[in-house]
Amino acid sequence: MIARRWRGWADSAANADAYVAHFERSVRPRLAQTGGFVDATVERVEHEGGRTEIVVVTRWESLDAVRAFAGDELEAAVVEPEARAVLDEYDARVRHIELRDGDAFGHLELIDVDAEAAAHVPWFNETLTTVNETVVRLGVIEGDFHWHKHDDQDEFFLVLDGELLIDLSEGERTVTLGPHQAFAVPRGVVHRTRAPRRTAILMVESAGVAPTGD
Repeated sequence: MIARRWRGWADSAANADAYVAHFERSVRPRLAQTGGFVDATVERVEHEGGRTEIVVVTRWESLDAVRAFAGDELEAAVVEPEARAVLDEYDARVRHIELRDGDAFGHLELIDVDAEAAAHVPWFNETLTTVNETVVRLGVIEGDFHWHKHDDQDEFFLVLDGELLIDLSEGERTVTLGPHQAFAVPRGVVHRTRAPRRTAILMVESAGVAPTGD
């Protein structure tokens, strides 16, 4: 599965409301008519000063399905005039994340984590295995993620290679992790991750946590 992530920013709650209404009225029906479209989520994160970050994640069966919607220039954002009219800033490019469904490895099976990470380029996310109600996920990332939180689940990050920065809204601080360093983000805390270069991480979290941060 391919997740396609795009962000926009509105300078008022009214403009954020207008964008969400536009998405539900115009964009979602168009998506639903495109073969290979799976689903879409729209998340809002309120920032100081009344600014709202809007994150749209659409999921597709393949890159060919994305191409049917966006055209051959896959990373170019599709932003209609009605959306541009209510957003004061938005991403001109989108990010695609390859998501592997299901466990990549079963119990009693050897997992060479370093080799698995080396086989993929950013952005990539797969569930290595499930332990009780918890999943162990491998991520290969580069660049920044969006601000988000999980109301009911904690998250654990362990850096295998590279460097991971975790920005926390509480206390407005940033935690920097190098190889073999780890950090847990408690539920309800707004945060985002950033990787200044290619970085491989392990995440331990509830199976209900969406790997796209929504």
